[in-house]
Amino acid sequence: MGLLDFIFGKQTKIENEFFGTMLFFENKKDSLKSYFECRRHFSPSDKMIEIGIDGDVSGPTQKQIDFFKSIEDNYSIIVKAISPLIENEFGNWKEGFKLDNFQKEFEPVYLRLPRCENKPIVWEIAFESDHDRDHTFTITMSDFDAKEVLIDG
Repeated sequence: MGLLDFIFGKQTKIENEFFGTMLFFENKKDSLKSYFECRRHFSPSDKMIEIGIDGDVSGPTQKQIDFFKSIEDNYSIIVKAISPLIENEFGNWKEGFKLDNFQKEFEPVYLRLPRCENKPIVWEIAFESDHDRDHTFTITMSDFDAKEVLIDG
């Protein structure tokens, strides 16, 4: 055991057929706050995306996998829900800001998936944009309805 393993604990890796190699971060005080981190191809952007997935060491559930697939399949609906929120919030910084082509202007870089046990499913998606490379745009979603935007940078 190395010094870092002693201080931070041994990192648990699992191989998942759908998500690939995943690192598990266990919260020993509150197991509901344990989660995985991984990277996977995201078909709407045709690029890799970082993913955080709430869960336990046994790995993601079929509900989580199915929900990820439904995000990919319904991305155009999600973009329509997100666009007005981003346009409105970004408009507070840049007067007269308008989106021309969301998918060209905003690149999805991160998804946070909950355990997907309750309805509605509240999840997050984050974007980077050429409009402002110093900030990340994180949208809180309830199923496929955009609820809140956080611009962080």
